[in-house]
Amino acid sequence: MPGGRPRPARTPARAPLAGAAAGRCAAGPLLAGHRTPGEVYLLAQRLAEVLVGRRAPEVLRDQLAVPVREELRRLRGAIPCGLAPRLGRVFHQRADAGGSGAPEVEASAVIGCARRSRVFAFRARRVEGRWVCVRLETDSAVRSRSGVPVVPSP
Repeated sequence: MPGGRPRPARTPARAPLAGAAAGRCAAGPLLAGHRTPGEVYLLAQRLAEVLVGRRAPEVLRDQLAVPVREELRRLRGAIPCGLAPRLGRVFHQRADAGGSGAPEVEASAVIGCARRSRVFAFRARRVEGRWVCVRLETDSAVRSRSGVPVVPSP
């Protein structure tokens, strides 16, 4: 015990795995770009504004698939927020295009409103040079308030 301080015990959490390479994670190559594209972030901000009731879904008609626009009509104003909605970070990842060949992303965002936060997720597809929201999911508190049936998880 040089220096008078005992060293911490080697626990499985601190001990390196046998045969593990030191350095960067060996899961794969570095990400090409981890920042959410500006257009996707802007789409998330506009969706948040609809959810809190500050924007009409019709304004986004070129950026919403018809089923999403109908759902947003039902959900408009479902999130009580006295101030303009504030998005923290928008997380995204590339999604399987499902045979369409067009680039797709799945994104999620947290809406910060006063003392409460809400979350929503969406899938966007690149169509004719712009991102179009083709699917939208919100947290259960928003769905239950709007009358959309909520199936409890087992």
